[in-house]
Amino acid sequence: LEGHTAPSGVSTTIASTTFTSRVSTTSAWIASTMGRQLHAQGQVADVGSWVAGYASLHAERAETGQVSHEGGSSTRATSPSVKSSCPSTPRRQDARGLQKYEAVSSGELSKWLWLDFSLPARSPIARQIRRNMRNYSRENIFDSFCMGQETHHMGTIQEDRCVGFSQMATKISGPLGEGSLAAGVFTLVSSAMGAGCLSLPFMLKSSGIIPGLLLLLAGALLAHLSLVVLMSCARYTESNSMARLVALTARGGSARMVDAVIAIYGIAAVLCYLMFIGDFFFGIARSPLLNLSVSREALIVTISVMIVWPLSLPRDLSALRYVCVLSVLAICLTALVVACRAPSYAAMGGTRLEEDAELWKIKWWSGDATAHLKSFSIALFAFAAHTNAVPVATSLAQADARSIQSVSLYSVCIEFVFYVVMGLAGYISFRGHTKQDFILNYRSDDMTMFFVRCIYGIVVCLGAPINLSPAASSILGLLDLGEAHVSRKVQHCIVVTSIIAMCVCVALWSEKVADVIGLIGASFGSLIVLVWPAMIYRGALFDLHPHRLARAVFYSLLLASMLGILAFIVQCLSMLRA
Repeated sequence: LEGHTAPSGVSTTIASTTFTSRVSTTSAWIASTMGRQLHAQGQVADVGSWVAGYASLHAERAETGQVSHEGGSSTRATSPSVKSSCPSTPRRQDARGLQKYEAVSSGELSKWLWLDFSLPARSPIARQIRRNMRNYSRENIFDSFCMGQETHHMGTIQEDRCVGFSQMATKISGPLGEGSLAAGVFTLVSSAMGAGCLSLPFMLKSSGIIPGLLLLLAGALLAHLSLVVLMSCARYTESNSMARLVALTARGGSARMVDAVIAIYGIAAVLCYLMFIGDFFFGIARSPLLNLSVSREALIVTISVMIVWPLSLPRDLSALRYVCVLSVLAICLTALVVACRAPSYAAMGGTRLEEDAELWKIKWWSGDATAHLKSFSIALFAFAAHTNAVPVATSLAQADARSIQSVSLYSVCIEFVFYVVMGLAGYISFRGHTKQDFILNYRSDDMTMFFVRCIYGIVVCLGAPINLSPAASSILGLLDLGEAHVSRKVQHCIVVTSIIAMCVCVALWSEKVADVIGLIGASFGSLIVLVWPAMIYRGALFDLHPHRLARAVFYSLLLASMLGILAFIVQCLSMLRA
């Protein structure tokens, strides 16, 4: 025991404490310290299950933290600065009841990500995850503090690793608490809740209310599952980027492939924003306040040249850091306004001519398989915050699995509630007449929707440069021009100009934003939300979970990936036939 000192949280000179209790306390601390050191050195023989060793360790800790008094009562001596949020400590008499993995409650297993520590970790990644999960769990951090040992914290990633609105959300999360659960939830919500949710009413029109809501729920569940996989693996493998995380479970060259996919994904988001610019500002121009006779195409070109392009040229967009807050508020405001206006618009639809009555019937179910596949792609895109899952995971102050699951679950639930409200209210308002961007269905003289269009117009104008800047930086990194004859600033300007010109041409050619969102969700959405998490889970967590759970998680992601790929193929064939 040379070199070990007694912990500050355990006092051996307490008044009214007998010599026997002091010896018992010191002996328990010695046993716990030796057990901790031997466990860290891998010199403890494997027990029947990880639960038995876990319970025994907790029994030692419980005995260490209790000091018997003459009156027979016992208290746990802890540092006053330590909060009582650590996992519950089983008593010694409960250890025998925790010999099997199946005997542990789901609440206790969720703190350890349902890992079975008795299973052999075949890959180095699995061993690293299991080791880091023990080291960075709330229980171990608490005990390390009590034992006077140094705790190890994972550093945050660089800001340029964040994509889109999350790049700005990380700069304003200070009031929420840096590394807090609220900051992580806000970052994921601001990443997912973009203008793409405006196609949700059209999704319900295409597939019907019941299949549409079921597909939206499936998208939420798959997003939560894959977010937990990405965030847990990123946290416990200490990966600071999606490229590095994928490279751990894939062959060489995957890092550049990940950067390329994320860059293209950002360009696709810019395309959607330009299409929404034409839709929103066309309605604003036709309102009674302005009454301007201008085409959608002219608005897209003018705003892209006068606003989007100049704002995209600077590489530092910190001045736009509050746009992510405006985006989330715009989505929430739109959902509430649409829900309030739904009864009046639905009542106006009931007064239409009889030949139009068929379109005003509510479609509960659709037998069109192509529409279901397209709706699945839109639902997948609506919850796609996965490009920022790694930054959120590595910035959390608490590294336990419960915190990671809470961040993912809360963000997905918030998105799901607003999506259901907006989707149902928008579809019921216009039913068979619902357009791909349902905001176009509202009358130009509706001043409430005029106010919503103005707010959304600001969001889409500023959202395009926010998504374009990191995408352009990724493209420059992939090109790796090195010692070129032109400066880095000129290179950035050339790439930004080329991307905007290409997106403007596509936005002028097509007004079907839901088709574009469906293609993005089926291709890059499936890759980022489903395929990569399935690969990462198979290489990192599959061996650590019980057989049934591992197969259920992996094959759920795999089957959903195949469904997304099938949706992409079907939509491409439909566009070619059209």
